[in-house]
Amino acid sequence: MLWGNSMRYNSIIILVFLMLSIYSCKPKFDAPLIEAKEAVDEYHGQKIIDPYRNLENLKDTTVISWLQAQDNYASDILKNIPGRKELIEKQIALDKRKEFNIKHFSISYDSKYFYVKTFTDTPEEKLFMRTSLRDKEQLLFSSLDFQSDSEESYVISYMQPDWKGEKIAFGLAQKGEELSKIIILDVATKQILPYVIENSQLSIGGIRWLPDNSGFTYLHYTNTEPQHPDYSLNSKCVLYKLGSDPKKLKEVFSITNNPEVSLGPEDFPKVYIYQDYDDYVFAKVSGSSKYKDVYYVSLNEFINNPNFTWKPLYKKSDKINQIIVAGKEIIFTSEKKASLTGIYKTSLENPNFKNPITLVKPDNKSLITDIALNNEGLFFVRFKNGVESKLYVLEENVEKEIQLDNNYGSIFIDSKGYNYNSLLVSVGGWTSDYKLFHYDYEKKTSEDIDIYPSISDEVYENLEVKEVEVISHDGVKVPLSLIYKKGLQNNGNNHTLFYGYGAYGGAGTPFFSSGLLNWVLEGGILAVAHVRGGGEKGDVWHKGGYKMTKPNTWKDMIACTKYMIEEKYTTPSKSVIWGSSAGGIMAGRAMTERPDLYKAVILTSPALNMLRCEIQPNGLNSIKEFGTVKKKDEFEALLEMDSYHHIKDQEKYPATIVMGGMKDGRVVIWDPAKFIARLQASNSGDTPILFTVDFESGHGVANESNNKIYEFYANAYAFALWQIGHPDYQP
Repeated sequence: MLWGNSMRYNSIIILVFLMLSIYSCKPKFDAPLIEAKEAVDEYHGQKIIDPYRNLENLKDTTVISWLQAQDNYASDILKNIPGRKELIEKQIALDKRKEFNIKHFSISYDSKYFYVKTFTDTPEEKLFMRTSLRDKEQLLFSSLDFQSDSEESYVISYMQPDWKGEKIAFGLAQKGEELSKIIILDVATKQILPYVIENSQLSIGGIRWLPDNSGFTYLHYTNTEPQHPDYSLNSKCVLYKLGSDPKKLKEVFSITNNPEVSLGPEDFPKVYIYQDYDDYVFAKVSGSSKYKDVYYVSLNEFINNPNFTWKPLYKKSDKINQIIVAGKEIIFTSEKKASLTGIYKTSLENPNFKNPITLVKPDNKSLITDIALNNEGLFFVRFKNGVESKLYVLEENVEKEIQLDNNYGSIFIDSKGYNYNSLLVSVGGWTSDYKLFHYDYEKKTSEDIDIYPSISDEVYENLEVKEVEVISHDGVKVPLSLIYKKGLQNNGNNHTLFYGYGAYGGAGTPFFSSGLLNWVLEGGILAVAHVRGGGEKGDVWHKGGYKMTKPNTWKDMIACTKYMIEEKYTTPSKSVIWGSSAGGIMAGRAMTERPDLYKAVILTSPALNMLRCEIQPNGLNSIKEFGTVKKKDEFEALLEMDSYHHIKDQEKYPATIVMGGMKDGRVVIWDPAKFIARLQASNSGDTPILFTVDFESGHGVANESNNKIYEFYANAYAFALWQIGHPDYQP
């Protein structure tokens, strides 16, 4: 009897132990699941199983309900992370050091200054003007005044005054949306002109005024639904004449209007008028390609001949980046010779891009990232190794460096053209916000543009920047920028945020981001890897992470991560990686190839399902950069860069947060949704996999309120700091 009771007691103990063991093996994080309904595709004889194809149907109420449940699940966890609210408050406090921020700055040719002020504690945005730097500002428009009886709120997404500063055209976008309404304001009377122009895409091409200020060109979208496959297709450049009905579109560059031009439905047709005294108008076949096919026509024909024909000027193969019109000549930068940047000149009436006149020879140690011409000379910026910029002038065919007051990571220049002596210079870097000044080369003097709020940078004075080169998997040296607080110790205990992009051949010059620097202010290291696919070292750097060579992009990031661990800056348990948009390829594949290197992953509006990339609204454009499944070698490259298809069953993956927007027309929400569904189902690690879905937002935090931006960074950092064990962020 005693023996029997003892056996029963022991059996209960064993049963309880087994139950506890089983329970302890189950993840603590039970995310909302959705049934997988797979599809099988065959590409070039290879069958690919797509387990969550059903999530691509955004009209399915089951899918929408699951997206809502994912957001609710993620939000509940994020809101309970200690320190998250304080992160928001810290960002607000940093911003409140300035009474306002400035965006969309512009100077008219009669030297009127136009700019938009945004404020920390109100959604209101105000458009101001000064007639000179010493003049008092005049309020022209408030975003709250537009459709004040409507519940919709707007941000000023873009603005461009005419050449004389008499009228200003500006965009108003609903928060989180890309497309804008164009409003035209008479500066003298501060009155809005009667017509409102709809469906403009001002982030591509902007607004270009005619020399006589009678109208302007802009890019018009025919489809306004971001999730529709045709959303960004068949756009058209339209000429709007003041006072006319904007619904009667006058196309000046489009597939239907210009059969003489090789335009695809995915291309963005853009028209440029560079100066108010130029005799020519230029048209670019734009898109994701780094280089463009460019056409031109005389201004007289453009205005007076409704049946004018665009003439070819140069092609993508000429590898031209930037052009300046100088009367009957064109000055341009090109990387055609040995993939290095030089400055050249040719006749505009009889152009010869094969054998132009060389003004500045290519330099194998630096890129030329910007050029400007005024009546004092030709100015240009050399950018070295992805980290350092210098300003030069060409004087009597000799280039001379212009000594500025400090060393800068980024320099941008602009001028009114060769008829003027104005040179506008913008400088900045990783830890210093951009500042603007007029530079007079003859007098060797500069005049600060004090429209921007002046505050001391004491918050960032204690930060240090270190530039190193890391040897990647194939022996190539990759620039790596490190930003951290002074006094850092290499004890392997520093939480480190690895950030990169690596696509489209952008130069990736150092930029100031108070959002990213918040990580450093929390005691961490910000490690910006200048991976291949970008343009930090010219066209060869871009082609090193392009289509079939795309694996170099994430392998460069992995090499940088390993370097930081080997040099005892950090450890895998303190390492976080962040990728956004096309940078999602880099971060997603680094995570799926080496999940052991990272404790947490942050993905925002990320491209993760590259095999299905080209069926998205921006997909045809992306073919130019990443490839198409219709070609065997490019299909294989797309499969290799597809993070979704590299998720393995029962693999231990790092904690991951993905943030997306339902109004995103670049990376449609089902792309990261499929990744999340598969990751949550496959992950054997006891790590949270979160998916926030903002039903009112688009790509990233474009055209968003300050509060949304604060939450964006707070969610990312609170999640990451929780995972790496920061004591202030443990639930």
